[in-house]
Amino acid sequence: MPIDKLTGRVAIVTGGASGLGGEIARTLAADEARILIIDIDEAAAAANVERIEAAGGKAVAMTGDVAQEEVAQEMVGRAVEEFGRLDILVQNAFGVVGGSHAGSAVEVGLDAWRRGLDLLVGAHFLGAKYAVPAMVESGPPPGFEAGPWEGRGLRRGTPPAAEIGRIVNISSVHSLLQAARTTVYETGKAAVNGLTRQMAIDFGPMGITVNAIAPGHMVTENLERLWGEVGNEEGFHLHELQYPVRRTGDAADVAHAVSFLCSPQASFITGVVLPVDGGHSIQLQENIVLELKDYIQRNPDLKTFFDSPGFTQPGRE
Repeated sequence: MPIDKLTGRVAIVTGGASGLGGEIARTLAADEARILIIDIDEAAAAANVERIEAAGGKAVAMTGDVAQEEVAQEMVGRAVEEFGRLDILVQNAFGVVGGSHAGSAVEVGLDAWRRGLDLLVGAHFLGAKYAVPAMVESGPPPGFEAGPWEGRGLRRGTPPAAEIGRIVNISSVHSLLQAARTTVYETGKAAVNGLTRQMAIDFGPMGITVNAIAPGHMVTENLERLWGEVGNEEGFHLHELQYPVRRTGDAADVAHAVSFLCSPQASFITGVVLPVDGGHSIQLQENIVLELKDYIQRNPDLKTFFDSPGFTQPGRE
């Protein structure tokens, strides 16, 4: 059964210029939602709007840092001003991985810790803070009919609010599995999962579902470029072997999951952290390590994107 279109609905996609966010914005637009893209990269955001409109969709771009309260408030106001309502918030922007944010609790500076959590978690808090009232004020999307309520078994009285809004937070497989010396990122992404569950409890009675997606190794435009510059086929296959489906993911894998969670067919799904990781997070590590050991011994010249000059993979120093 095909996923229902999102006709008449309005979505904000943070970090929607390129990569995962860019594909999510294009996919929701193809599902007939109207899109507000917000990103710190003004040129890339404008270029993605052009792609969406060239394909027949509707979108506008806005530049800003969603970890700033005034920006979060402005993006919601802009979406309502442009399109008349708000139904969907996809929170993809995150912004910190390495640099001053890399290291253990002993190594990371207090300013980096605070700034990192502002970007990774605080932005999600702010997005919901201003988006939820706008969703409630907007009400159900045009054409929505709740259908009969009385007479279904023991159901009586007034039906609960439904189809008021969707929030999808982009977490990471790093929220489920930890890597050495990535305290800020791992803590932030794990907190996104907790925040998702909390918001699902708080906003469910309003007719708003809240879920998170935990992607694995997704080869976006930038990562594909880096793999091409530094890695080789043997090194890339090393990553693929870590996934039971024997491939890494791409942005479309995440975008399709977001589309489903935003659809009417997902109305009874909330508070879920959905791994979109090809089974990476379910494998017993001691087994996969032995398999990879054999592969590495057979391919001693393999190169991965971690071999980039100046790139330090935490735990390899």
